[in-house]
Parts: sequence; structure tokens; C-alpha cells
Amino acid sequence: MMKQFVAQELSQQIKGNYPHIQYPSFLYAKVVNVKELSGKYEVTLKILDKNKQMDSRFPEIPKVVSNIKICRNDVAVVALLYGEMNPYIIGRCI
Repeated sequence: MMKQFVAQELSQQIKGNYPHIQYPSFLYAKVVNVKELSGKYEVTLKILDKNKQMDSRFPEIPKVVSNIKICRNDVAVVALLYGEMNPYIIGRCI
């Protein structure tokens, strides 16, 4: 019973105070859609797991702006800054 209480309390503390450690800082993301806007690229991303399979925990993320040239169906490496769902594209994954 004590073990369950500690696990539940720890889970609540992480969600409330440290949401940025729930998920990895860097993730794979598949580029679902791309629109070029005056030298920048506005993309829609779908987060992938470590095996590069669709991760159902994350919805598609639209309107991510990057200056890195990226094409539809590319796999990008993204950073989730401070645990927020605001990805920053680091580059393309080969």
C-alpha cells in the first residue's frame, strides 16, 4: 500500500512540477505536410517513437516553422523545449 502511494505521489509531482521529464527532450517526427513561406517552411509533424513508428500519445502538430529545408515524408529530429508541445526542428534524420 505504501509503495502504491509513493508511486502515485511521484507521478503527480512529475506531472505538476517537472512535465519536461515525462518525454524525451529530442524525438523523431515525420513531416506530414510542408508549405514554403518566403524562405521558411511551415510543416505539420507527427511524432514517432524510438523505432520510428507513429506515437499515439501525440497528436499531429501543425504550423511548425523552420528555416531548415525539409520535405514531405522526411523524418526530422525535433526538440521539445522545456517540456512544452512546441517542437523545434533540429534537422533531418538519415
